[in-house]
Amino acid sequence: MERREHAARRREQGSALFLAVMMLVLMGFLGLAALDRVTRDEQVAGFQNRARTAFYAAEAAVAEARSLLANSAIVSDRSSAVNFHPEAAPQQVGDAALYDREGGNLPRYYGDPAFNPSIKYLKDGPGLQGGNLQPGQGLVETLWQINVVGVSPDGSRSRIEVVAVRPMASTATGYH
Repeated sequence: MERREHAARRREQGSALFLAVMMLVLMGFLGLAALDRVTRDEQVAGFQNRARTAFYAAEAAVAEARSLLANSAIVSDRSSAVNFHPEAAPQQVGDAALYDREGGNLPRYYGDPAFNPSIKYLKDGPGLQGGNLQPGQGLVETLWQINVVGVSPDGSRSRIEVVAVRPMASTATGYH
């Protein structure tokens, strides 16, 4: 009887070691899977951040283009193209301290090279009547198309196309 118990114990002695090794292997696989997941999430967040930076640079370009259109001399002369930053000489935005990891490159923007000019007159809109204008005067809406590109420090691009409205006073003889 003692012999049978001794043989049964001997067979069970290796099972605890085997179970411990299997649990360690399983925990290792779970750790590697979690590490891979965290790495992928970090990469996706980086892609989203670069795309957001490019979009904000393009938004800055739209703001500058709209401020150019606020200049009545540009709006009055609808036949001439509005000069905007070309791709070869982009406008940089931001603080260099925020982008020191990218080698000092800053986000930048320029007029979309696919559209020449990048800010162009489209047409006069229907206009508005009323307000504090003299009789016979009204507002004419001029419609402008703005096409710009924003670029993040790593090269991600965002294109924006906007149609801007610029009201201007009109008389029987013309605009002013």
